[in-house]
Amino acid sequence: MPGFFTGFVTFLMAAVIIFLSYVCSKYMGKGLVRASSSRYMRMLDQMIVGQNRTLAVVQAGERYLLLGVGPDRIEMLLELSEEDLIPIGGEGGEQTVDFGRLLSRIGRKKDEE
Repeated sequence: MPGFFTGFVTFLMAAVIIFLSYVCSKYMGKGLVRASSSRYMRMLDQMIVGQNRTLAVVQAGERYLLLGVGPDRIEMLLELSEEDLIPIGGEGGEQTVDFGRLLSRIGRKKDEE
């Protein structure tokens, strides 16, 4: 019986430690977002283009900048106008795919061959 009790207490302690680490990381992450907020700049969008490489659109005042971000440097690729910022895809910038239309298009191509 003592072996069962020891195993149960060990399992319970491990579960508590995992839960507390989850809660701490969740709230610490929110704190970092608040700490990194700026009154004069904001990141509008970013896209991963390779390992440790992203493209980012940043608004600084009334200027919009396309930045290339790598592991050891950040480069301004070009300046965008507000008219250049056209949302692509569906909600949240995600591209939406109508699979029915896509399958019918593929089916027509196969029929034409």
